[in-house]
Amino acid sequence: MVTERRHEPYVKFKTFLIANNIKQRDLAKLLGKSTSALNQNINGTGGDFNLQELRVISSTYGISIDDFFINSKVSNMKLNGRK
Repeated sequence: MVTERRHEPYVKFKTFLIANNIKQRDLAKLLGKSTSALNQNINGTGGDFNLQELRVISSTYGISIDDFFINSKVSNMKLNGRK
């Protein structure tokens, strides 16, 4: 069975977690959700992170929400005045 993606996976964030030896179960606990739900957020097969979760991730790990979670195509379109 192939699961349809709801959004693009966060490959850069997943790579960050692996490179920094951060376990998904630990991040899930920090966010108050199941490991399965977190995995779906990261891989794009479930819902997306909410703003509060992104703020917790950003402040806990010292990373930029823009760098890891905002689609670069959307950011570039906004910078160029397109919607």
